[in-house]
Amino acid sequence: MLERACAEAGFAPRVEFEAAAPAVLVRLAARGLGVAVVPSGAESGAGSRDAGGLCALRITEPALNGRVAVAWRTGGPAGPAARGLLGRLRAEAPGRPAP
Repeated sequence: MLERACAEAGFAPRVEFEAAAPAVLVRLAARGLGVAVVPSGAESGAGSRDAGGLCALRITEPALNGRVAVAWRTGGPAGPAARGLLGRLRAEAPGRPAP
């Protein structure tokens, strides 16, 4: 999604670091290792001592929208945290089928 948006804007990004956790990318940017493209709200999740001095900008054009997929066992998630997460995801995405 990001590469497509950059191509539409007329450039190719030079990716130096990739991480699954947005907070890690924010900390790398806070240490001067480049910029981080993270989901909205993640820029404040790195911890105050590591993320000082950052400036967050919202990408508005082109609009970036993605999909998230969640998978679980047929019987449903076993743990209370996983059940809570699934419940919250369902509340945010009404109209999705239940398991």
